[in-house]
Amino acid sequence: MKKFLLFLTLVTLVLVSSCSSVKVTDSWKADNISSIKNEKILVIARSDDMVSRQRFEQEIADRLRAKGIDATESYKKFPSMKHNQKRSSAEVDKVISIIKAEGYEGVVLTVLKDKSKEIVTSETGGYSTGGYPASYGGYGGYYGGFGGYYGSVYSPYGYGYGGTYVPSETRTYTSETYALETVVYNLKFEKGKQLLGVVSIDITDPSSASKVAPEYADAVAKQWK
Repeated sequence: MKKFLLFLTLVTLVLVSSCSSVKVTDSWKADNISSIKNEKILVIARSDDMVSRQRFEQEIADRLRAKGIDATESYKKFPSMKHNQKRSSAEVDKVISIIKAEGYEGVVLTVLKDKSKEIVTSETGGYSTGGYPASYGGYGGYYGGFGGYYGSVYSPYGYGYGGTYVPSETRTYTSETYALETVVYNLKFEKGKQLLGVVSIDITDPSSASKVAPEYADAVAKQWK
């Protein structure tokens, strides 16, 4: 039993440390965001890591295509184009010209805005397991009266439900949060009026791009229904 309880504790610690969360922190969309629906859309994820770039672009493009939008991942159309680098105004204009020359009038761009760390302390255990009788939820057995329950269910630790006590354990680890932002533009509009939508999302303790990208894309899609 002790080995089993130790196993449960270890599993809990792994789940706590490996569980990621995706949370929308801010969202905005223009009244004319639907103007993008009939345009060819280029989906860009600004990342030096090709796996992350591919997964985020693919998942977001899939959501757009599911809505009937003609979306293409940039890694497929422009595999050698490096998005995550500083460019001059002239260089930016050149990139836009290349994109528009291929027939793309809309862009959905995802960028990493910030990354932060914090020390997190989590506590597991400190409770009793088991001990629930088969008649729980009904009116039979010793649940039917105070005396029967009082005389049958007790804990040697002074509380709980008559099961086995799992000792409390505290663990401290570093939690990382990535602040991402996805924006959508219509390049057919004049500068200053091209922005159609912005979604800001925090991802906490992502295990991998492959696992978090689908949830991220779902969160973006829900904001731009």
